[in-house]
Amino acid sequence: MIGIELGKAISDYGIAIITGIFLVLVCWLIRYLIKEQSKNMKEVLGMVKVELKSLHKDGLKNANLNRKSISMLGTLTEYLNRHFNGCADKVNFKKKVKKEGQEKC
Repeated sequence: MIGIELGKAISDYGIAIITGIFLVLVCWLIRYLIKEQSKNMKEVLGMVKVELKSLHKDGLKNANLNRKSISMLGTLTEYLNRHFNGCADKVNFKKKVKKEGQEKC
């Protein structure tokens, strides 16, 4: 098969036909590139969806751990108040610990 020379094709077929062929090729190329881009975007969106689900799961776990730590801090505060300050109102670290036999609060 012998290749077609551009100059000979223009003289034989005319500029309009060659322009039409190039237009068809450019349209095909654009369509092909759009399809490839949409495939890539679907893959990227799939990855983003997986990552967002993972972040949501981690956020729920973090919220659960925060609730646990808050309840633990509350329990610790009550313990410290009862056993070191003598009352359950608030922690007062400047107040001296009373020895047994002395009144509390």
